[in-house]
Amino acid sequence: MLEFAPINNKNMARVRACYRRCRYAISDYSLGVKVMWKSFYHSQVAFAAECMIVKEKFDGYDRFDFPVEETDDADVWAAVDEIEKYCLISRIPLVFYAVPDDKLGELIARYRSVRIAKDRTAADYLYDADKMMNFTGKHYSGQRNHINKFKKLYPEAAFRELKKEDIPRVEKFFEKFDGEFEKHERFATAELKHAKALLKHDFSWGCAGCMELDGKIISLAFGEICGETMIIHIEKALYEYEGIYPATVEAFAKRFCGGVRYINREDDMGDSGLRRSKEQYRPIKLLEKTNVFVDTELMKIKRVPTIVGERVVLDEITELDKPAYNKLCLDDERNKYWGYDYKTDCTEPDDDFFFDCAADDFSDDLEMSMAVRVCGKFAGEAVIYEFDGRGGASVGIRLLPKYEGKGIAKEAIEALINYALYKINLSKVYAKCYKENVRSFKMLSSVMNRRGEDDKFFYFERSV
Repeated sequence: MLEFAPINNKNMARVRACYRRCRYAISDYSLGVKVMWKSFYHSQVAFAAECMIVKEKFDGYDRFDFPVEETDDADVWAAVDEIEKYCLISRIPLVFYAVPDDKLGELIARYRSVRIAKDRTAADYLYDADKMMNFTGKHYSGQRNHINKFKKLYPEAAFRELKKEDIPRVEKFFEKFDGEFEKHERFATAELKHAKALLKHDFSWGCAGCMELDGKIISLAFGEICGETMIIHIEKALYEYEGIYPATVEAFAKRFCGGVRYINREDDMGDSGLRRSKEQYRPIKLLEKTNVFVDTELMKIKRVPTIVGERVVLDEITELDKPAYNKLCLDDERNKYWGYDYKTDCTEPDDDFFFDCAADDFSDDLEMSMAVRVCGKFAGEAVIYEFDGRGGASVGIRLLPKYEGKGIAKEAIEALINYALYKINLSKVYAKCYKENVRSFKMLSSVMNRRGEDDKFFYFERSV
């Protein structure tokens, strides 16, 4: 299973190396975004299949960047496999963020049902690097006029690379910039805060430059090269110097962008003024950030169904079932082979704990627990879970002791499998049992096919 860790001094060089070779061109695939917005997105990284995998927390749910190749032998689709396994084991929805256009079609085709979401305010502005180095062509006459005026008004101004020893002067720049800053939108103020934090620390891993006049910094910019693209994370200037912004854009491009094809100046955060400014620089493309939400068959089930077998009925666990259901869930002998120890979540569960957990799991589209009834009485629990979005899910069953050894489990699990394959149209159903659980092994062997084993489990499957 993937092991995620926050981006820190221990792994930062490795993360930067992955982004250095990344050709997605989207700003989110960069160290700068992950560092600047770490308190906002809580980015964590893991490595698998010669790829880097990034997990973030956004709006209360986990989401994953598309895997980034770490070596020439990387297998991004094997890394996607690992993300899927992680989500199944962690019991979280599968969500991909900012999927690159050239990966989107194959990713969507991988799953049975997905939802797509895009946000215009999050789209990055991508520019031709050569054109921004010189602003050639009639379309850039406005920028050239502003730059010429800046050079005429401030002939002594010069652009140079920022060094670590400049940090005190950077702080003075921001003190003055704060006095001119008039935007109070949430993301604008947050972006300024994060920009300050980044440039007050080590920025040697990126490209940092400033426009200087009379010994003072009057503008600064910071970016990093990712594949063929310079991603510019910070552009700040003092408005009192007319033409300072286009002059800084051109100077930064000339100084740092000689070896790249594109410049990404990130999104406009929904700011109308910033949008007009970015559009005036003639982007060659808007890089939309496509979010892919993978749906499952369980999401389409709004109510627990009733499944009728020869001797058993599977249906909703009700309030009246709580005493019997609690007895089942608290039985240590049953739990030994169930694969879940309730004590990890609650050492002293009350009468509602297990019932509420089952209801919450169903409402959260994680799993569906059903009562197994014999002659109308609660006999056990059957569950369908781990929906993988690709037509597969797992099943399990446990019974109260008095109902074991009578073929009830076999009939109930067979009914659930048939429901899964022929009513909600899954293509495969999986199950597993501990190797020492002889009774479950015999039962599953009679209704499913063996598909392997490891040190702990026997694995089974059945397909249409």
